[in-house]
Amino acid sequence: MRAARRSGGVTETIRVAPGERNATQSIEAALRSAAPGQTVLLSPGVYREDLVIDREVRLVAELGRGTVWLIGRVPVRLTAAATLADLVLTGGDPGEAVLSVTGGSPEIVGCEFRDGRVEVSGGAAPELRDCRFTGGRLAGLYALGDSVVRMTSCLVNGVDGIGVVAGGSARVSIEDCWVSGVSGSGLRARGNARVEIARGGLTAPGRHGVLAEETAEVTVREAAIERSGADGVLASGSARVDLVGCRIADGAGAGAVATDRAEVTLSGTGIDRAATTGVVARGEATVRVTGGSVRHAGGNGIFVSERATATLSDTAVGDSAYSAVHAGGSARLTATHLWIGPSAEHGLHLIGEATAELTGGRVRGCALAGISLEDHASAQATGTVLDGNRNGVLHGSDRPVKLTECVVSASERAGVQIGTGATAEMSDCRVERTGTAGIVFEKDSGGSVTKCSVTGAAGSGIVVWTGATPDVQESSCTEGGKNALFVGEGGGGTFTDCVFTASAFPAVHVGSKATPKLVRCRIRDTEVDVALDDDADPTFEDITLTDVPNSLLPGSAAPAPEGGGGTAAEQEADLPELLAELNALVGLDRVKQDVQAQVKLMQTVRRRQDAGLAAPPLSRHLVFAGNPGTGKTTVARLYGKLLTALGMLERGHLVEADRTAMVGEYVGHTAPRTQGIFRKALGGVLFIDEAYSLVPPGNPQDFGHEAIATLVKLMEDHRDDVVVIVAGYPLEMGRFVASNPGLASRFSRTLTFEDYGPDELTEIVETQCRQHEYRLAPDAREALHAHFATLDHGHGFGNGRAARQLFQRMTEHQAQRVADLTDPSTDDLLELTALDIPVGG
Repeated sequence: MRAARRSGGVTETIRVAPGERNATQSIEAALRSAAPGQTVLLSPGVYREDLVIDREVRLVAELGRGTVWLIGRVPVRLTAAATLADLVLTGGDPGEAVLSVTGGSPEIVGCEFRDGRVEVSGGAAPELRDCRFTGGRLAGLYALGDSVVRMTSCLVNGVDGIGVVAGGSARVSIEDCWVSGVSGSGLRARGNARVEIARGGLTAPGRHGVLAEETAEVTVREAAIERSGADGVLASGSARVDLVGCRIADGAGAGAVATDRAEVTLSGTGIDRAATTGVVARGEATVRVTGGSVRHAGGNGIFVSERATATLSDTAVGDSAYSAVHAGGSARLTATHLWIGPSAEHGLHLIGEATAELTGGRVRGCALAGISLEDHASAQATGTVLDGNRNGVLHGSDRPVKLTECVVSASERAGVQIGTGATAEMSDCRVERTGTAGIVFEKDSGGSVTKCSVTGAAGSGIVVWTGATPDVQESSCTEGGKNALFVGEGGGGTFTDCVFTASAFPAVHVGSKATPKLVRCRIRDTEVDVALDDDADPTFEDITLTDVPNSLLPGSAAPAPEGGGGTAAEQEADLPELLAELNALVGLDRVKQDVQAQVKLMQTVRRRQDAGLAAPPLSRHLVFAGNPGTGKTTVARLYGKLLTALGMLERGHLVEADRTAMVGEYVGHTAPRTQGIFRKALGGVLFIDEAYSLVPPGNPQDFGHEAIATLVKLMEDHRDDVVVIVAGYPLEMGRFVASNPGLASRFSRTLTFEDYGPDELTEIVETQCRQHEYRLAPDAREALHAHFATLDHGHGFGNGRAARQLFQRMTEHQAQRVADLTDPSTDDLLELTALDIPVGG
């Protein structure tokens, strides 16, 4: 027998060992004789006793965990600040408690509770560490009343019911614990309970991961909720659930649900592969999602209905089977910097009387529409980019949609489609590269389009159908595959101070009985200005035509000449801004100096003209000598704008050409081709890239010589109406200029574009990052510089083009890398690292 030590006449320990001499024979006897603070050591064995622990003693398994089993007909009752260590408590009925804690602040360490639950009530405040709960029915741990429970490093497993239940006004803190394999919910909080979970997780519960009801509040930090049999999180009544830095994945229901008047807040939390919807808000519930992601949902990414409210910021929602974000009923949605897509349906789908307000963000890769409105829904979007969707915006609601400073690009079909009877307000928007029309106003629709641009539509820029009456002001349609403006039968509308440029079909088509009104509009670079059907009744007032060889405007609508008047000071108002744009280009220091010298020279020439003095002889035509990708086209475009600001050119637009555009395949084809290209450039800049290819060496019969002869004559005939810039490799350009005496006399000034160095190429990549909302990590910047320093800058080196192509490949590598992350953050989506630089560049 182990000797008992004594202190002040009281043994420090009492040893219980049934059948041994000089040992206490039962736990009950030891408890009756124990003084406060004493330790009761239990020898290995099974103790079948009904225990009440009502004093501050330490009940400890002598040989450690799993060696002492307590089996009673009733639960062990704990009413004092006692300590239980390394004990196994088991019950005869799994539906009953094996331990009932009704008072005190006991410490329970390393214990196992089998075939029954732990129940905490009254004002008890136990702390449970490194404990295991298994085999019970209904619950693993049940806290109620005013109890305060702290669980640390515990495991709840194999419970036929709920893992942890908190009711009444209980307070439960759960740290580094795991609840797994329970048939009910992982955690249930109801009444006025408060639960905090930190780290650990809830894995494979048969029902919900977290269930919060009535007025309960639950906070979960840095924990995982995985493979739930129903919803990952369900909050009802007026409950509140906050998740911070968590992961919800692979559930059989929704990721997180708020209903009734509940509130759910997700901060930095990722929801992945929910079988139904990622996040749900219905009833009068409120959902807030910040800095997280919702991916691969089997339904919608986010679903808001009835009178619920959702606030989303810095969140990515995509890869959903249905629309990424859906709002219906009278729901209200507010989103800031929301990244949506891809989606098998819409990016944002609004029905019923739902309202949405978007600020910034991007919607891309949606199989139906980036934004779709139906019924009585309304939406406002400011600074949002809609890129690569089947349709940019589909508006079929009887309430307005408002788009401000938005960009709609690369839509497979229409950029913005305003449905029958609908109205839209668009201002300062860009619609680019659409597969069909840029903006479509369907039957009886209307609204306003102000200071917007439509560029590169495969169909018409703006389409107006029967009964539609849009008000379009200070907007432009450029390079449309059909008409710039198409007004169908019975259509109308007012178009004021608009510009229609370079359309493949007549700039303006007016159908039968259509009544559009065009005021102070400009039509440029188009073969035919208007096409009018029979019975068309348009109104044209103060129309300006430039480079339109075939005008069919009605006689009463005689075109006004496009003026270039004004004093030098008036026309030079835009000069500082253009020079700032020139100076902002990466590298090109010598070129910048040469262009600024040209500007000063022409300022002086213009001022002499304004003073009535003769202009000195001046050649405005230039040779740009440099390798590919050194910014020649960019500088040429700016040069045209600068000359326009100086009053030396009427328009300053840039027309690009090369050998294929100017040289025909047969005798007699070359001169008309060259004339056609030159005519398009009148009032602006003709930029001929790889001009040396017009005179291949050793072939004096090549048709390119005819192109040069035609060009030289046209330059003489229109010496004040156009600037010609020829560009190419330095050595080849010297041979080109020397090939024809007329060229040598007209191209007396050469600007040399030097190759970019490693610093400048790295800066170009950084510029691309800013333009496309990426960020270079410090290690990527250093790796880029080292990479560019090793490149061969010989013939064919791509310079800036190589830097831009490398940036594109980096984004592709980053996309593959981020796709493998379980829960990518917004920083992960933004940052390019050295790992994203492809091997070999």
